[in-house]
Amino acid sequence: MNKIVIVGTSHHIAPLEFRERLTFSTSELISTLKTLKLHQQIEEIAILSTCNRVELCAVIKPSAKVHILSDYLVALHQIDRREFDKYTYNYEGFKAVLHLFRVASSLDSMVIGESQILGQIKESYEQALSAETTGQLLNRLLTKAIQVGKRTRSTTQIASRAVSISYVAVELAKKIFTNLERKAVTIIGAGEMGELAVRSLVENGASKVSVVNRTCERAERVAEMFDGTATIFDNNLDFLIETDIVISSTTAPHYLVQTEPFKEIMKKRNNRPIVMIDIAVPRDIDPRINDIENAFLYNIDDLRHIISSNIEERKLDAKTGEEIVREEATNFSEYIKTLEADSTIKALHQRFDQIIERELYVCVNKADLSDDQEKIVRSMTKSIVKRLLHQPTKNLRQCFISSDNDRDQNIQIVQELFELGQFDKLD
Repeated sequence: MNKIVIVGTSHHIAPLEFRERLTFSTSELISTLKTLKLHQQIEEIAILSTCNRVELCAVIKPSAKVHILSDYLVALHQIDRREFDKYTYNYEGFKAVLHLFRVASSLDSMVIGESQILGQIKESYEQALSAETTGQLLNRLLTKAIQVGKRTRSTTQIASRAVSISYVAVELAKKIFTNLERKAVTIIGAGEMGELAVRSLVENGASKVSVVNRTCERAERVAEMFDGTATIFDNNLDFLIETDIVISSTTAPHYLVQTEPFKEIMKKRNNRPIVMIDIAVPRDIDPRINDIENAFLYNIDDLRHIISSNIEERKLDAKTGEEIVREEATNFSEYIKTLEADSTIKALHQRFDQIIERELYVCVNKADLSDDQEKIVRSMTKSIVKRLLHQPTKNLRQCFISSDNDRDQNIQIVQELFELGQFDKLD
């Protein structure tokens, strides 16, 4: 029976410099798939290539060794063999299936619960289909991996808790506004962290982005990213009147938004709710503002606490995810074992069909049966054989699932018992 193998590397064991050397562009990936498919020991092949991992998932012949994939990568990328072995892994059979299902479920990701990997596996599968390098087993495996990834995400809370400052900003804003559609966002300062937070807010529906900064050039550059407006900060807080969400991240040594001026702003706002996320160190916004009605202020420690708590919660959800993945991998491995029995079962049925046809031929000629009588006899005979083979077929499949050590011996016994290799030697 052909076997499933995986050879690859990831952020868990390899530095970025090594992963970069193994990464495939789209054109390189397609050509590599087609080249590997020509290998006489490789039946099916797919490649997953992302910034954090490169993995070759293949179905190879029973006599083939997993190192045929490693040898190819070493030669293709001209990597020292000792370095390659140090930073790569390989899995076979159940371990390969389990690993792929864990990857699809984001249990092996740098950030547990991230959603990007599932789309990357889908893309990898589509590329392999396009290159025509998959078959029955790999099609079934990759389709199942995508299903397992979806099941893990839908039956656990693994992806529901934010684990980055930008995503926490979205989570906090949604707690106050529920829907971020058409909410106005203001960045105080034009740093990278604030930019990322605003980007996440915009991706979730927020609009009308304003950038307030000490220097105009930087403010205009960031505002242009979001089709927003830029304003020079001059201690006037009127820019807060029309905004709903504030992200503040400057290097100012003192509070830029102080309590008393802010109270006047809230009056002008008619006391509408405002979410203020201060990720500056030292802080940009006076913490006493949090005591003002409808002003919801969070600092960097608040965000880190939420992130830390969410990471721990995700770890608990990951335990449930691991149970789901192992259950699915076990079921898939049992499916593979039944495939091993199928060729023998098919030969067994063919053997009995051959006997039926020979005996029916003799019976029909001797008894001079009419067409209707022949149909009745033929139907009865096939029904008897079907009943006779039902339980042996069921037992044979179960035998393949439960008995790893005796599988080859069981095949041989059945083949010899019914002379399955000698169809043309009927007595």
